[in-house]
Amino acid sequence: DTKPSIRVEHDLRYAAAAPIVREAAAWCDLGCGAGVAAADALGEAALGRVVLVDSDAGALDQAGRDLRARETVRVNADLATEAGVAEALAALGHERDGVVTCFEVIEHLESFVALVEALIELGERGWTVVLSVPNDAFWALENPYHHTMWGEGAFEELRRLLPADAVVARQVPLDGSHLVLEGDSGLLEPPAVTPRADAVPSHFLVAFGPRAGRLESRALAIPSDLDGRRCWERQRESTLAVLEAELEELRAYVKWSSDELARLNAPEEIRAQTP
Repeated sequence: DTKPSIRVEHDLRYAAAAPIVREAAAWCDLGCGAGVAAADALGEAALGRVVLVDSDAGALDQAGRDLRARETVRVNADLATEAGVAEALAALGHERDGVVTCFEVIEHLESFVALVEALIELGERGWTVVLSVPNDAFWALENPYHHTMWGEGAFEELRRLLPADAVVARQVPLDGSHLVLEGDSGLLEPPAVTPRADAVPSHFLVAFGPRAGRLESRALAIPSDLDGRRCWERQRESTLAVLEAELEELRAYVKWSSDELARLNAPEEIRAQTP
């Protein structure tokens, strides 16, 4: 259900964390969802113990199926609660050589205090943590699924809670295209990307822990899925049309109800004259 142009953002975050995850004895993915981007980045890697955590039982069941892991543990927990965070921590056991990824999670929680405290505790235990938050100032509309708003200031407040040597990254969207001669099916090397100092990021990332220094600057380009994007846009348009029709129906009903209420509250001689 993810907009195709946003999928590459998910892919890049997991691709950036992949070298760190491959080196660790254990990996925990908080808010793993169906695990599509993680599987693309880590599908061929031989992993140790993998702990997948999500509040969606259906997505959690699918996650991890394409990973080559020695052991896969799935935890159905609500990370907005202390009990859910405690359940996720318990699944990690006493392992000290591990990595936690926490992408597209914090902004969806009504309360993220318990989770952030747990991540800091894991960092002190020797785990490496890589997490992201969105830059809501980048978007024109407020995201109805986000319980908290994030921007430069909010991210800086979060950053102050983390270790002083934490590694910070800004994820910036790219525009691109490619031209392929007929019959050419070989690999096309994308051109080098020069970071712009004034570019507006869509997300902020921060890593802390023993392997945080392994996080590197990188860019990712994939062919656009025009069929998928067209399907996504048509589904959105059809859903919007249905909702707009329902809204007009509700507005008409509210107007009729208001008029009827006004008529019933009017003096009897006026009510008699009103059809």
